[in-house]
Amino acid sequence: MDLYRTAVDVLRNCMLLMGAAVIFVGVVRGTLEARGAGGRARVAREIATHAALGLEFFIGATILNLILRPTWAAVATTALTIVVRKLITLSLGRSARVG
Repeated sequence: MDLYRTAVDVLRNCMLLMGAAVIFVGVVRGTLEARGAGGRARVAREIATHAALGLEFFIGATILNLILRPTWAAVATTALTIVVRKLITLSLGRSARVG
């Protein structure tokens, strides 16, 4: 059972690192696209797209955390992460319709 918990914890940490890396890459790519007309909208779209993808990794990590430590705090963290991801997705949909 110890090996199982360790493997799930390692997977959870890898997912957190991947999510953070995806968001970081989105911020870097967004700043590189900031030049020119309409740069602000392109930056926002690039960062939001990468943030949504990075939050997918975070959702997976919080679900794994929920498996390892089934507490109400873990449930709240998972729910909050899902809500933030959904809000970003709705924001992306709205900006696509407007822009």
